Amino acid sequence: MKPIKQQGFLLPAAIFILVILAALGAYALNITSVQQNTSLQDTQGTRAYQAARAGVEWAAYRVLDPGNVALVACPVSPSALNIDNFVVSVTCSRSVDYNEQGTDHTIAMYDISATASFGTVGTINFIQRQIQLTVSKCLGKDEVSDYQCN
Repeated sequence: MKPIKQQGFLLPAAIFILVILAALGAYALNITSVQQNTSLQDTQGTRAYQAARAGVEWAAYRVLDPGNVALVACPVSPSALNIDNFVVSVTCSRSVDYNEQGTDHTIAMYDISATASFGTVGTINFIQRQIQLTVSKCLGKDEVSDYQCN
């Protein structure tokens, strides 16, 4: 009897293993890419939040600045600031004034909003955060200097 030649038996198994390993490698690369993008978006979101907060604090300082007693209106609204490559749009509006009962003090209320954005809307790198703040300022008319309450 002649021995039977067995050729090509390991070739399909080797191709199968190579395809499985290539698929696992592609999956690992995809997971790594998603993790990097998520980390970048998280970092950019934090930076956008801080830029919006800086915009709100800038406007609040302009409204509440004790050294600038003549300013009873908001800063020019909307104001566009550029903070760390983020475009920050700050809006401020003065709402209805309130009188304290039994005094000549008038309380002015200011609504301040800042929106920080980076990138183009609809793209994966677009980030936007908004912060709103309401502050009050006393517009005193008694013996103390204007715009201060006791």
